[in-house]
Amino acid sequence: MNILVRVPNWIGDAVMCLPALMDLRNHDPHARVTVLARPIIGELLRGHPGVDEVMMYFHQGEHKGLLGLWHLIQLVKRKQFDRAVLFQNAFEAALIAWVAGIPSRMGYATDGRRWLLSEAVPRPDRAHLHHTEYYQEIVKAITHSSGKDRTPQLFLSPEVKNACAGQFPEVFLPSDSLVIGMNPGSVYGSAKRWLPERFAEVGDLLVERLTKDFPGTPSVRCVLIGGKGEEALGQDIARRMRYEPVVLSGRTTIQELMGVLTRCSVLVTNDTGPMHVAQALGVPVAAVFGSTDPSTTSPHGQSSGVVTASVRCAPCLLRACPIDHRCMTQVSVEQVVEVALSQIRLPPGYGNEGRIRGHVG
Repeated sequence: MNILVRVPNWIGDAVMCLPALMDLRNHDPHARVTVLARPIIGELLRGHPGVDEVMMYFHQGEHKGLLGLWHLIQLVKRKQFDRAVLFQNAFEAALIAWVAGIPSRMGYATDGRRWLLSEAVPRPDRAHLHHTEYYQEIVKAITHSSGKDRTPQLFLSPEVKNACAGQFPEVFLPSDSLVIGMNPGSVYGSAKRWLPERFAEVGDLLVERLTKDFPGTPSVRCVLIGGKGEEALGQDIARRMRYEPVVLSGRTTIQELMGVLTRCSVLVTNDTGPMHVAQALGVPVAAVFGSTDPSTTSPHGQSSGVVTASVRCAPCLLRACPIDHRCMTQVSVEQVVEVALSQIRLPPGYGNEGRIRGHVG
C-alpha cells in the first residue's frame, strides 16, 4: 500500500496529528507513507518513525499559483499512490488527491469538498474533543478500531542536537546550567498572547528562585524563542528583564528550535505551535490559555501545566479580543511561576532531581 498523508499547515496541528499518523503506521507496518507538507512541517517531521518520505509543498515558491499547483499535482500523480489520508481540512487537499487520480481519498467533508472524496469520514463534534482524537477518528475509518491514547512524539537526531550546541553555545554551555524557555508570541493573533511585561517578570522570578534553590549551579538563564516577525517582541521582553536572557526570537529554523527546546527544563508559553513541539519532545510546559480551549488544544498529557483565568467569555476562539483581554490580564505572574516550578524538570546530577514544588518567594 502506497499512502499519501496531507498533514496540517499549522505547527501545533501537525504535532497533534502524530498519534493518528502512528495509528496508520501500526495498522499496516509494510505500507509506504509519504507526507505532503509545507517546508516548516516537513522539517518538523524529519526522521519521524511514522513517515517514510516527505514531499515538500513549496506554496510560496515553485508550487505557488495555479501553474505551480498543477506541477505539484503531476509530482503526486507520478508517485501512484493507492490512498490519500487528508488530515488537512482544506478543499485544496482533496482537489490535489482527486486530480492526481488517487483512487481512495479519505477525510472529513469540510470546505465543500465532499464530492472530491471517495469516502467522507463522519465528522465528530469538535466542541470538547481534543485535536489528537479528531485526527485519530479519520484513521479509525480505515482501521475500524479505536486508536491508542498516544502522546505526540517528535524526534531529533544527535547530529542536529550537536549542531545546535555548536551554534548556540550560550544556551547549551555550561552543560549543567539551568535553562528556562519562554515563548511569548502567537502567529494566530493577539488574543492568545499573555502580557510581555509579565513574561519578563516570570523570567526574572524563576531565575532568582532557581539560583537560590540550587546555589551550586553554574548559571540559570532564560532563552526567548519565537518565529519570524516576533523579533521585536523578544527584544522588548529582554529590555524589561533584570537578568539578561538569550534572545533567539526569529533566529532559528524549526529543527534548531527543537534542539533549543530539548535544552530547556521548562517552557513558559502561550497556546502556540512551540508549546506542542516542546510537549512532543518531552519538555514540561507552563502554558497560559485565554481565548482558546484547553480541552481541545492543551499539551497532551500535561494538563497540570495549563494556566487559565476563570472568566465567562473564555474560550471565545477569537484572534483579537474585542473588549479588555480579561482572560489574559487576570492570569497573574504568581500563578505562572507556581505552575512552572511544579512542572520543571531538573537535569541529572541535581540533588533534588525531578520536579520541585513550593511557594513563590
